[in-house]
Order: sequence, then C-alpha cells, then structure tokens
Amino acid sequence: MANRLANSASTYLKQHADNPVDWFEWGEEAWAKAKKENKPVFLSVGYASCHWCHVMAHECFEDKEVAEVLNRDFVSIKVDREERPDVDDIYMTAVQLATGRGGWPMSVFLTPDQQPFFAGTYFPKRAHGQNPGFLQILTALRGAWDEERDEILRKAGEFTTGLKQVLERSIPPVNDQIDVGLIDTAVRAMREDFDEVYGGFGSAPKFPPFSGLRFLMRYIESRENLPGTGLVDDAVYMVFRTLEMMALGGIRDHVGGGFHRYSTDERWFLPHFEKMLSDNGQMLWLYARAARMVDDEDLKALFEEVVDGIIGWLEREMRVGDVYASALDADTDGEEGLTYVWRVDDVSAEVATVYGFKAEGNFRDEATGSLTGFNHLSRSSVGLRTGDLDGLLEIRNQREQPQRSELALVAWNSLVISGLVEAGRTDLAERVATFWDADQLRHAFAEGHESVEAFLDGYAYFADALIDLGWDPNVVLDRMVEQFGDGRGFTFTGREHESLIGLQKPYLDNASPSGNGVAIRALRRAGRNDEALEHLTAAYGWGQRAPQATGTILEECLEQLLLGREVDVLGGFGDELRIELVPEPLEVDEDGWAYANLTIWIPNGLHINSTDPGADWLIPTSVEVLGAYGEAGFPETETGQYRGEIEIALRVKAKGAAREFDVKLNYQICSETECYRPSEAIVKGRIIGG
Repeated sequence: MANRLANSASTYLKQHADNPVDWFEWGEEAWAKAKKENKPVFLSVGYASCHWCHVMAHECFEDKEVAEVLNRDFVSIKVDREERPDVDDIYMTAVQLATGRGGWPMSVFLTPDQQPFFAGTYFPKRAHGQNPGFLQILTALRGAWDEERDEILRKAGEFTTGLKQVLERSIPPVNDQIDVGLIDTAVRAMREDFDEVYGGFGSAPKFPPFSGLRFLMRYIESRENLPGTGLVDDAVYMVFRTLEMMALGGIRDHVGGGFHRYSTDERWFLPHFEKMLSDNGQMLWLYARAARMVDDEDLKALFEEVVDGIIGWLEREMRVGDVYASALDADTDGEEGLTYVWRVDDVSAEVATVYGFKAEGNFRDEATGSLTGFNHLSRSSVGLRTGDLDGLLEIRNQREQPQRSELALVAWNSLVISGLVEAGRTDLAERVATFWDADQLRHAFAEGHESVEAFLDGYAYFADALIDLGWDPNVVLDRMVEQFGDGRGFTFTGREHESLIGLQKPYLDNASPSGNGVAIRALRRAGRNDEALEHLTAAYGWGQRAPQATGTILEECLEQLLLGREVDVLGGFGDELRIELVPEPLEVDEDGWAYANLTIWIPNGLHINSTDPGADWLIPTSVEVLGAYGEAGFPETETGQYRGEIEIALRVKAKGAAREFDVKLNYQICSETECYRPSEAIVKGRIIGG
C-alpha cells in the first residue's frame, strides 16, 4: 500500500511511496504530529539519482523491522534536496559541523522544534565496519529521548545557536583592498593543490572544479589588460590539462554525451554514474569557451566533440517539453552504472583497444575490490578516437535506462542556457529561457504541481542567463535584491519563503556556483556596479581565505580590477567609527596614575564586539597603551556587543621621562548579519604633573 509520498511532484519521493515507513513530506502536518505526540523527528534527505540513497532505502526503508521502529517511535520526514534546497542546505551544514563531512543520504534527528540533536549520512541496517547500525541508532536515540529528554533539548538548543552563527557568518578580510596581489595569491594557492598528472585539484574522489576553472579562464583572458598577472602560464596549464583529462576519462560518457557526477579515483576513470543537469550546464560553458581559447588543433577538436555530445544528450535524454529535467539515476535495476558498462565481446576490436577494454573487465567493484568482467570507456590519448560509438549508442538505447528525475529546476536550466549561448546554440537557449516567467519566477516545474518561488540561485543564475542572451534582466534583479539582499550580501531564502531555523548566505562554490557570486556578477553585467560592489565587499574575505572554493567571488574581484576599481572592502564603515580621549592632557593623581575615558562613537545600525563576544571567529575589542603603562576597564554587556556611544575607563602611568603615549583600539565592525575585517584606531595622549 502506498504512503503519503505517492502524490508528490518529486521523483525521489515517489521512489519511497511503497516503503512501509509512514513518511511525511516536509510540512505542518508532520511537525504538528511530532509536537502533539512529543516524538523526535527523523529527517531523511536525498535525491533521485543518488546511489547510496538507494542503498540505504533498500537496506532500511524497505525493511519492515526498521519501519516498525520508525513508525512507533519517530515522525519520519522525507525531503528531496532538489525540491527543497533550503532545507537541505541548513541541515547539511549541521551534519558537516557534527561529523566533519557531508553527503547523501542525509540522516538527521530533530526535536519537534526542528532543532538537530544527532546527525549523519548513510547507515546500514546493522553495524558494518565503522558504520553503526541504523536499528542500533534508533533504539539508542529513542531511549535517550525518553530518559534524558531535558538534556537532549538543552544540547540541541546550544547546537542550533552555533549552527545559526555558522550559517549567518561572514569572514572579515585581512586587508583593505582588492588588488592584483589577491588574484595572484589565489592562483598560486590553486597551483599548490593541482594534480600535475591528471589535472583537477586534490586526490580521489575528484569533482570537476567548475567555478575554479572559469575563474582561471578569466585570469588568462585578462593578461593584456591587467598588469601584474604573473601566473598566466600556470593557469593555462591547469585549465587545459584538467579539461583534457576529464574529456578523455570515464567521468565523460563517450557513447551518449555528457558527464557523470564525479570520479571515484584521481584519474577521472571510474565515476559514480548519476548525471546532473547542473554539472553538464557548467561543463558545456567551460568546453565551449575553451574550444575558442585553445591553440592546439587536437585539443580544439576534442573540446568541440565534448560540446556536441553534451547538447545531443540534453536534447535526446533530458528534454521535458521546452526545458530540461534535473538528473539521471546512478542505478539501473538496483545496480550502479549497469546501463553504461560493457563486456569485451560487446564491442569491436578497435573500440576495445582505443577505450582500454579487458577480458576480465577494466575496473573493480567498489565494495569487494573484485574485477567485475565489465568495462567502462576511457581514452588514453587525444589522438585516439573511433567512429564506432554511434552503433554502441543504438545498442545501449535498447537496454533498460536509469530513471530520470522529472523536476525541472530554474537554477539548473539557467546554467544550461548560459552554456548553450556560449556554444552558439541560442535557438535552444531562447526556447528554455522563454518557458520561465520572469515576473513570477518559480523554483521548479513538474506537470500538475505548484512550486515555491525561486531561491537565490534561481534568481541569480536566471538573470545571468538573460544577460548572456542579451535580454533585459532588471525585473529579475529587482526582485532578487528586494527578496534576498540586505546591502551586504544575499541570503539563500527570501523574505517570503518559509522561515527555517537559520539563514544561509551562500558564498562558497559547491557543485553549483556561489549564489552571492553569481548575483554580484549579474548586477555588474547589468550596469548596476554600485550595487554589485556593496555585496562584493561582504564576500571578499571568503575569497582571501578559501580561494579553491570561491572562484566565482574571485572572478568578480578580478572584474573590478579590470574596470580600474581598487575596492575598499569596508565600504567606508571604518571611517565612521570615532574615538576621543577625555580629558586630554591627563593630569597625574595622588596615586601616581593619570585617569581618562576613551569614548567611542559607533555608527547607527552597526556594533563592535565586546571583550568576550561569545564566538571564536569574532574579534574581541581590546585596548593597548603604547609608550606608557596602562590598564583599561570595559563596560559590561549581556549581548556581547557594544553599540552607540560607549566609554572605556583608562589609567595610565608614564614610563620614565616619556610623557606622550598612544591609545590603540582594536575592533571589528559588524552589522546584524555579518562582520567585516578587523580594524584599529589610534588617539594620542599626554601626561602632565606628577
């Protein structure tokens, strides 16, 4: 008998419609039940093409013993991360904080007030290796809920407070200006993490570095217009080596076009086989741009081959009306990659040679380490190619195909629009763009179902895509600024979205580019550069500290330099804080010390941190007396913040004959949503008498 998920718009949720688990969708019905029955909530988040989501579903959610425990002791909520990226984003951050890693399926246990108290990813039914068993976890958590509920609620509240701070934090920059030095430092940091042999960054598993490559391409293009870019040769090697090795490797579908999600090894050979629209939209842009940039004719031909393959795959396998579906499953008939692999006797001798087939198979099973007897296509050289692949596609099309997630997401379709324009297929790009209503932009489309309003990535990516097409983006940008902006960055959810337990400002690039980075890009490209700069100043600190994860932000820093703008990242806020020493000069008292107050005026709407601001990443206010002995007494505050006008009591004693000294105030300006770089202010003083 089907459960509540049978009528969902989500392909992923429908995959669980026949589970014996009494699933709820995210919504008031589930939370009301949890509160009424005072039960903890089990939140399970995944997506339709996720291999390990299917594994946990088979081991746990299809199991009657597990379902009996979940139905009796918990309220169970199933969420599709593609349908509700806001929910996924909040609780994935919680998982990463709690465990140091993330991934799907996401498994989080919550109080009836949505506060997390236990978090993880995949769990087998029973303990296996380092993974505790899901049944064991359920029993332990329910016992703790019954016996130690007050302690669980207290710790959940403390964890949620910390989670909110992480979600809403910004990183203060370490110096005042965006300059060429920042850009070169970022390129140098990427070079240090670069794989010289196989391209890409780091080791296995390897994900395509979409935004990093795009930033490096812009860096290469700026060589003649921005003096001081001294690492162009390094950037050229990183870009074209990575694109070449991905195009030759097994992460690319040589038969049907497009790219799989990521590579399980360092050489881009064996992927997890799901195919995501967002990945392929970005790959299309990268390879189309690279084909125009590269001088080597063999590489140019390879890149153009990749472009044609992606477009063919989009139109053949992903088109839903005028737009594109979000993903293809990793599994077929419960086995990952079954549609895509071959035995050596299935192909011609030429194909077997060119693509590295072996009689025993050319890869090992991830779980057992045994050779499988199957082969996956991967080329060793740019010059090797064969024309026999069309026949393989015809054969493959007769096989059972992986399930498609039917949701069409505006953000991911927008990435494809930009890729199509870059590839010269404006006819296809215009068809997709025309489908979406710019006056009422929706997050997703699924026949017969109403979607929530688009999130920040939907607005930012769509506006950027409209600019690529040469269309007016200002209706979309106006709504984006109104709903998501606060003058110092953009939140992922808008003012009319459901309120969750925290607000995220997405600055980092993940599988898709930073929502803030693309929003800033779209504002700049639309001629609204003053607005773009307001938000870029809040993002700049992230670019300094995490260059490998902020290619989109760094690209915007580079664009400002190309416009001739060296940007003061404080946006002038630091100049508005004033300090004064009263009285001045200071007269020595009978005890040998001179006394004064350091008065501080803090701009309206801003604050500085107290001496104990309550979070490790906040910079406490401190005072140093230079050239004399000195002590400071700070006012108390329950909030950890100083606002308006405050006074710090000082007592100062001369060092020997020296009578002049400096008082240095170290502070960090903050708004309600973020903090800027640490700053200092100095006032001079003089001692008389004594």
